[in-house]
Amino acid sequence: MIRNILSLASNRDQAYQLALNSQDAADLVIVNADDPSAMVSWNELRQVFPETRVVLAAATPVFESDYVCIKRPLIASQLHSILALGAEAKAPTPKPQKYEVLRKSFLFRHLATGHLEKIAALARVLTLPAQHVVFEKADAGEEMLVVLSGRLKISVANREGREIVLGTLGPGEIFGEIAMLDGCGRSATAITLTPCELLGIHRKDFMPFLEQNPRAAVDLITVLALRLRLNTEQLAELITEEDVLR
Repeated sequence: MIRNILSLASNRDQAYQLALNSQDAADLVIVNADDPSAMVSWNELRQVFPETRVVLAAATPVFESDYVCIKRPLIASQLHSILALGAEAKAPTPKPQKYEVLRKSFLFRHLATGHLEKIAALARVLTLPAQHVVFEKADAGEEMLVVLSGRLKISVANREGREIVLGTLGPGEIFGEIAMLDGCGRSATAITLTPCELLGIHRKDFMPFLEQNPRAAVDLITVLALRLRLNTEQLAELITEEDVLR
């Protein structure tokens, strides 16, 4: 299908060649955003080729992204403006999304621009479809994640196996920080509710950063204290609810 699209979209001034090997560099990558395995492969590929132009194709491309989003099924006409036929190809202008989200987040709001740029440079971006399990309770985890776009839920299961939603998160909010800090397993399960872009910050990069930036360490303690307070209040409500059911 992609072969046919590219043959139709090509003209005598510019032609497009299909890369068959995932290790080959490409000028443009078209990713099926509805396919979790395709998104996993793309997240791995862009660590090797970070400058590659990307098009995310989805049945309902409603989420904001640093990348161009088009509707599936793909047709040649959708690609004309993206491929810039008959003219010099232009990469999409990147949004200042990473910096802006980090700047507005509770944890990083006091940091200087240089520090935010350093964190963004150290981090990796994950693009995930809806209903994707980011991690499950007890999974090993060395990354803290910041929501760039989309929404996800954090939950645990009670003794009867019933899901208890601890909260939903949106842009600027942080999760996975507990396992990242103590190096132990995840304390809850995280599942995307909508297509999401997440910024992953690894323990080996973040711990030295905290040592050099004590204000960020203080803010992180405040975030953890607030999270603990909210979880305690929610636990009290759940205990009351169980008593009523009895």
